[in-house]
Amino acid sequence: MMKKIWLILAVVLALALIGVGGFFVWTNKNPQTLLRPLSETSEREAMTFTLKDWEDPAGFKFSYPQEVTIDNHQEDEENYASLELTEANHSGRLLIWMKDKKETSLDQWVANQEGDPQVFDSDLGGHPAKKLAFLSPQKLLTAAFDQEVIVLVEVYPEDSWWNDVYLQVLDSFEFIPLPGEDKAKVKAPGAWSGEGGESGIIDEGEETIE
Repeated sequence: MMKKIWLILAVVLALALIGVGGFFVWTNKNPQTLLRPLSETSEREAMTFTLKDWEDPAGFKFSYPQEVTIDNHQEDEENYASLELTEANHSGRLLIWMKDKKETSLDQWVANQEGDPQVFDSDLGGHPAKKLAFLSPQKLLTAAFDQEVIVLVEVYPEDSWWNDVYLQVLDSFEFIPLPGEDKAKVKAPGAWSGEGGESGIIDEGEETIE
């Protein structure tokens, strides 16, 4: 009788160990199956946004949902642009940076990043870009060079709502020429003429997309 009990316990323990082992194998499989670039997500619930436009004096513009608040951190004297997008009802945030580049190529810049991210070729405002997917903490980052600066657009999607905001910002992002800058060097999808103010220009015109 005791032998049967021990045999049953041994079988149960073996099955439990197999189950735990299988779980760890599944969770440690290729991170690409756990975190994919947003542009490759085929089954994504469509969002409807009423949009505003932000034109930044650093030389770029993009569209964003009207419920989003933008802090342009005017106290930041180190970077050319430092935008933080937040929304009261959705945890997470989106950051846009423009700063002096230190590396001579995007590949070199990627090689200097920590966290072992998944890396994908991408595009930002007509410029070649790299999209990096980090698992811990979970974030997506798109980087592009624009002459002597690097532009970073990164999102911390604590709420999945931010995934759609991130796509909206990336899809609408354009580089715009600064006063006196050669427009031929600015690879923007459309022409732009105007001058940015000290804290950027918010176009109050609204546009609804689905």
